[in-house]
Amino acid sequence: MPDKYIGKRLRVRITVGSAERYQGKSLFRAVIKKLEENRIYGATVIRGIGGFSRRARFHTDRLLSLVSNLPVIVEFVDYEERIHDLLPVFDGMISNGMITLEEVEVIFYRNNSGSKTRPSHK
Repeated sequence: MPDKYIGKRLRVRITVGSAERYQGKSLFRAVIKKLEENRIYGATVIRGIGGFSRRARFHTDRLLSLVSNLPVIVEFVDYEERIHDLLPVFDGMISNGMITLEEVEVIFYRNNSGSKTRPSHK
């Protein structure tokens, strides 16, 4: 039976366009790299099929669309203090996008059966 943790954390959603760049690579990939470097436990990248911003018209993933800047969301959950320590890093990376923070209740399961594939949480 896995261990179970329940508690409050912050969820971060970083929304950028798929065409946005940072130091020559995809911005969302650069964000993921920073999360890995800062030992964030895990993140999910979600690619949108369409979206629009205040400055641009609607973008879609339709086959006929030759130029697209579809939305990409990088989402992760961690302690509030750790997230606030990371925000200045993102300030230096993101020139066109949005970050939202939400307090969430987390139910976290961890298998402590000795499996070699279990994640280590530090």
